[in-house]
Amino acid sequence: MDLLLVGLNHKTASVEVREKLYYTLDETKDVLPDLVQRFLKEGVLLSTCNRTELYGVLKDELVKPEDIIDYLIKRKDADGVVTRSHFYVMHSYDALRHLLEVSSGIDSMLIGDVQILGQVKDAYEVAVGCGVVGTLLHEVFHTAFRTGKRAKSETAISEGAVSVSYAAVELAEKIFANLSKKKAMLIGAGETAELTAKHLVSRGMSEILIANRTFERAEKLAQQFKGIAIKLDEIENKLCEVDIVISSVTLDGYILSYEQVKSAMSRRQNKPILIIDIGVPRNIDPKVREIENVFLEDIDSLESIARSNYERRLNEIPKVQRIIDEEIKNFIKWYEAHLVAPTIKLLREKFEEIRRNELEKYKNKFSPEDFQRVDVLTKTLVNKLLHTPTVSIRELSNGKSDSERIKFIQFVKELFGLGQ
Repeated sequence: MDLLLVGLNHKTASVEVREKLYYTLDETKDVLPDLVQRFLKEGVLLSTCNRTELYGVLKDELVKPEDIIDYLIKRKDADGVVTRSHFYVMHSYDALRHLLEVSSGIDSMLIGDVQILGQVKDAYEVAVGCGVVGTLLHEVFHTAFRTGKRAKSETAISEGAVSVSYAAVELAEKIFANLSKKKAMLIGAGETAELTAKHLVSRGMSEILIANRTFERAEKLAQQFKGIAIKLDEIENKLCEVDIVISSVTLDGYILSYEQVKSAMSRRQNKPILIIDIGVPRNIDPKVREIENVFLEDIDSLESIARSNYERRLNEIPKVQRIIDEEIKNFIKWYEAHLVAPTIKLLREKFEEIRRNELEKYKNKFSPEDFQRVDVLTKTLVNKLLHTPTVSIRELSNGKSDSERIKFIQFVKELFGLGQ
């Protein structure tokens, strides 16, 4: 199978590296068609806060994975920060297995992450919209969707709302214990912010400020969780009123600078504040952790919580792996049948053409009623004659390498004179 994967993730690259190679969905719409035109027959680009991965089929043997890696780095002007050493390259069923592990949540920083399957679907839908998904990736990604759904419904891998947003709230609980007496500010109003708000409310928090570039979206989210919507330019003034800040927006530059936080701490009489930056690129100036009583945590800081969740869910991973094994077996059956299907179609078309031509020669020697009976009889006869060859072609092609299968298909075509 010609499936290729090149990518980096939280296991191979720090947040400083990952944020340099993060592609928004809008950026993906621009870069993916160019990537496919240069290097691929079809492709899907998956980019989240924890990974950037390209799945595709190479255009020809002259294209090397390193060419794609270099392109991804240069496209984001990330030379000097991101290098080839941060990337992994996988082929064929290793690449498929990796995608199924990603979509089922067992390759996430937080085992059982419920957001990743939706992110995989979004990446696929963008690629479909760009017109760069062919038959192979269509089946590959629908296998991933099915695997992720089964993992969630048939195992406990996702129980407990495990996600980056959940880890952020869990971290806040470790510091403040009782969140019901604290006030939070969420910067951003996307899916991560919505999940964070949901977890905060479930922990008894009733005072939540929500800031967003699109004020209407902030208002909608605030209404959903009985919070208060504010504009981005109000963040600095409101900073002194809150105990917890969780930021998850995508933007260039820092939304909170060292000076802004320093000023807010002075106005709040140096009371402790927890700031959790789960944005990619980072939203908060890292220097703010130097300020007394400011506790700044970024996405990498959540690894300790991820480890405890991993321990709790470790027993579920073998169950998910069994689902993955089943889905790979099903995919192999589809793939092998898919490769020989055009040849079998040609074989049946050729025999049908011969049947019709021969039958036409004797059409005038039968009454319409008898001709119809002979037509049905010869169709049945041809189907029965072709049954064994059809089954044999499918069975004999199974288990072969792609190159062996190509030779076998060519042999069948020559044997039956197909395509002539």
